Amino acid sequence: PSWTPLGSVSLISTSQYYFDLTVPLPPQRFYRAWQTGAPGVNPSLALHMIPAITLTGSIGGSVRVDAINKFGPIDAWFTLDTVTLTNTSQLYFDTSAWRQPPRLYRIMRLP
Repeated sequence: PSWTPLGSVSLISTSQYYFDLTVPLPPQRFYRAWQTGAPGVNPSLALHMIPAITLTGSIGGSVRVDAINKFGPIDAWFTLDTVTLTNTSQLYFDTSAWRQPPRLYRIMRLP
């Protein structure tokens, strides 16, 4: 089988996120990193499955993204971020969820 390019990234730091936003995700997928030119550092690839949360609302409106551990106290909500919407529908990636217990989320509109 031949490889299909998913995207191209110009690195601006030594470590950087790239999100696979393919909808729907295929049942399985293989990834590889390819670096052009003469690399000073060998390329590497680490795959982290993180939640993508769709935020909706009016452009310029603000929402607070809260989370709670799926198992544990029912009143232990914590704030992940406050987001000002730049589109009526946009994705928020919970990059802090990596290696954490499963979480539930809620979105709170702010005045």
